Amino acid sequence: MNSLVIAQAAGGGFNPSLILMVALFAVLIFMMFRGRKKQAAQQEKLKTNTVPGAKVMTNSGIFGTVVGVDAEDRVQVEVANGVVLTLHRQAISTFLDNEPAVAETQQVAENNNVAETPEESLRRLNDEGKDERNS
Repeated sequence: MNSLVIAQAAGGGFNPSLILMVALFAVLIFMMFRGRKKQAAQQEKLKTNTVPGAKVMTNSGIFGTVVGVDAEDRVQVEVANGVVLTLHRQAISTFLDNEPAVAETQQVAENNNVAETPEESLRRLNDEGKDERNS
């Protein structure tokens, strides 16, 4: 009897649990790559939409308008007239404009045929939302 058990164990044969483990491992690897790809696409969208004039909401729920972006991923966001916060680009969670502000910025540059200085951008953005009540 003992020799029969040893012969069955040494024989190998078909093991369905091994196939199941390999399949689960393949699904796990697939999900990891898919998550990384989604995250990279989201960061690329964040980078292309972060332009002066874009209306944004930060992770902490602060609403504002992007005034400037520098090479070190710092974004200046104007939250009230004259109040500008400097945030990291990843602190922006949502863009409130349905269409990207890139088209608006390009249209302004085409109309003026001259690049706007940061001071002119600030002045223009400050004057956009003013009316009799906010003067």
